[in-house]
Amino acid sequence: MASFLPTKIVSQNLRKPGSGISGLFVKYLLKKKNRILSIETVGHCNIQPDDYVLELGFGPGLGLEAAAAKISNGSGKLYGMDFSPAMMGEAMGLLEPVITAGNAQLTIGNVADLPYRDTSIDVIYHCNCYYFWDDPSKVLHGIHRVLKPSGRMVTGLCLSSLNDAERSGILRKEMYDVDQYMERLRSNNFEVEMEEFPYPGSDVKYQIINATKS
Repeated sequence: MASFLPTKIVSQNLRKPGSGISGLFVKYLLKKKNRILSIETVGHCNIQPDDYVLELGFGPGLGLEAAAAKISNGSGKLYGMDFSPAMMGEAMGLLEPVITAGNAQLTIGNVADLPYRDTSIDVIYHCNCYYFWDDPSKVLHGIHRVLKPSGRMVTGLCLSSLNDAERSGILRKEMYDVDQYMERLRSNNFEVEMEEFPYPGSDVKYQIINATKS
């Protein structure tokens, strides 16, 4: 299905989905391919009902929906940041009851300039996001700033899918190099570990990178 779109256009819309045909195609991919990874990543966050939680690059909002359920019986609050107006519209539609109740706040913006207070967030998570950060060190510095002491960031990815994207010309290896990403985390005062898990009912594995603020 992807063959009718140039790989450069697909790559650009993975970074910032638009509202045209290419954006609609990428939205379909995000909903179909990222759904399980988003839900699994939220599951690894160990979100508690009173936690303040932030998703970076929330896309169509599938992870936000799963995270919202984790705080529904507590005093926690859900935040999300993405710089695609098209994805903001999708996510706001999905999260409308939670937003109306005042339990979620979504923001359009660049993750390099997080608008949240220092030490205000318990858990941050993202899926298939860090590959598109223009200034990873600046983003990680901001993440460290807004996390509470011993707060955690959880990164969800699937290396086999990323390698396929590289072979197709959609991504470059240096964009998602896991070793480099983990080293940047350590350089920004995070304790880091990576684990691997099988997708439910599948032999395919995904990876979770846990980064704890130190």
